[in-house]
Amino acid sequence: MEGLWVVLLALLTAGYFALAGFDYGVGLLFRFVGRDEAERGRVLRSMTPFFLGNEVWLVAAAGVLFGAFPGLEGELLSAQRVPFVVVLVGLVAFTAAVQLRSHPWWDVPLVGGALTVAVGWGLLLGSVLGGPRALWGIGVPVLFLLHGAVFLTWRLRGPARERATRIARALVLPAVAFVAAAVAFGGVVREPGYGWIGAAVAVALLVGTWFALRSGAHRLAFLCTATTCVLPVLTVFGAQSVVTAGVMAHAPTLRALSWVALAVLPLVLLFQWATWWMSRAAR
Repeated sequence: MEGLWVVLLALLTAGYFALAGFDYGVGLLFRFVGRDEAERGRVLRSMTPFFLGNEVWLVAAAGVLFGAFPGLEGELLSAQRVPFVVVLVGLVAFTAAVQLRSHPWWDVPLVGGALTVAVGWGLLLGSVLGGPRALWGIGVPVLFLLHGAVFLTWRLRGPARERATRIARALVLPAVAFVAAAVAFGGVVREPGYGWIGAAVAVALLVGTWFALRSGAHRLAFLCTATTCVLPVLTVFGAQSVVTAGVMAHAPTLRALSWVALAVLPLVLLFQWATWWMSRAAR
């Protein structure tokens, strides 16, 4: 049973990075892709139908962490207090700005919040996986920028799509450089083999992204960048001994929570599917 909860936490966290990652990328890019207020509005509207559904994955992952891994939750909050505070502040600013934006003034907390969240997750991953924190604090925003740009190449049309495509193709090389540096300068120090395997997969996906963009296969490019954003999360669960029996709740608690998970998880998946289906139908 313990293994199933580890898998569930990993999947929920991975889903959050794969989906919400492009939210933050779009937030960072929308003033560059959109040249006037009308275009910027279209850029944001391409993302907002998915916004709340994407954030549900983080809420679900936090619920699993607090309920099934009380020891891990305590360790993370005490050891990684600063990155968590950075992420929380960014989430509040970004979420408020996305939903309340009625004037360009809101662009300040929107862009600032997206950047703060991306940097915060980078600092946290750098602390867990090893290596220079500054490198991860820069690299994760680069991955989210690329993911957001690729998403916009899929969802937009006309000159805005062309600008998003140019930005995405320009970001592929910096993303490859970050992946290589993250492993070469101390990433995944306890299990270096995992780091090199993950780096090889990430580079292959990023190269695939470039070729997919070149050929106009925007959905394939989006799948490649989504998987790339997930790889650091999977590396944490695959290479680090942070999730052990000692940090988990007792068996009776896990059994009781299992019934809750069986009821809630299908609702999360249904909500996500409905969000994407309705947006597809609208197009």
